[in-house]
Amino acid sequence: MARIELPQSRLRTRRRRRRLIVLGVVLISTGVVLAGIVALTHAPFLEINSIEIAGTKSVASSSVRDVVQSALAGSYLYVLPHDNIFIYPNKAIAATLLKKFPEFKSADVYAVDFHTIAVDVAEREPMALWCSGGGDCNFMDEDGVVYATAPQGSGQVFVTYQGTSTGVGLPKQFLTPEEFRSLAALVTALSAGEPAGPVRMVVVDQANDVRAYFQNDFLLIFALASAGGDVFERFNLALKADPFKNHKLSDFEYLDLRWGDKLYYKLK
Repeated sequence: MARIELPQSRLRTRRRRRRLIVLGVVLISTGVVLAGIVALTHAPFLEINSIEIAGTKSVASSSVRDVVQSALAGSYLYVLPHDNIFIYPNKAIAATLLKKFPEFKSADVYAVDFHTIAVDVAEREPMALWCSGGGDCNFMDEDGVVYATAPQGSGQVFVTYQGTSTGVGLPKQFLTPEEFRSLAALVTALSAGEPAGPVRMVVVDQANDVRAYFQNDFLLIFALASAGGDVFERFNLALKADPFKNHKLSDFEYLDLRWGDKLYYKLK
C-alpha cells in the first residue's frame, strides 16, 4: 500500500520542529541567564563583610552582631546567599532582634554600601516596675511593655505596678498603652502633690479597680476607667473637705473615689 505525505502535513511537521527548536533555545537562554544571576549573587564585590551597630546600651553590641552574622550565614533554597547586599534578609533580621532582645523598642537594618550594613536599635527606657505575685520584678517602659528583669532594690527608685499582663515570656503588655500612660501620669501627679510620701505601689485588680499605696501607708482607691484628670480633681477636692482639713493624709487608712461624688474614707 503506497503512502503519500501531503504538503500540508510536511508544513505542520516543519512548524512543530521549529517550535521545538525555539523552545530549546529559550530554555537554554533562560538557564544561562539564571546561572549568571546565581553566579553574580556569589560575587565577592556584593558580599556583606561589615556590620555597623548603633543605639545599644544595656545589650552588648557583640550579641547583636552574633545574631546578624548568623542570619547572613544562610541561603535561600541552598542557592542564593543571604550575605548578598541586594537580597540579604533585612526585615527578618530586624524581627529576630526584636524577638531575641525585648529591651529593643525598634530595630532598623539597612545597607550602607556594597559591603556594609547598619543596624540601628532603640532601647526601651525604664519608667516603672511590673512585679508578679511571687515578688519577681521587671522593668516597664512608658507604654506599659514589660521587657527585662530588674535587679533587687529597684523598687526604691521606681513605682511598682501589679496586675494581669498579656503575653508569655518577655516582652509582655500591662494594660493597654493608652491606659498605662494615663495611669502613670496620674500617679506622677499624685506623687508630686505628696513629696514626703509619694506613691510607691499601684495594684490593678481583675475588676479594673486601682489601689495606689503611698509611702505614708495611705491608700487611694479608684476605677481604672476614671484614671486621669477626673480622679486627680476629685482627690484634690476631697483634701479640701472638712474631714481632711484637720488631718494629715497619713492619718487616713484609705480614701475611696469609685462612687462618683460620694467619698468613702477611714481614719487610722
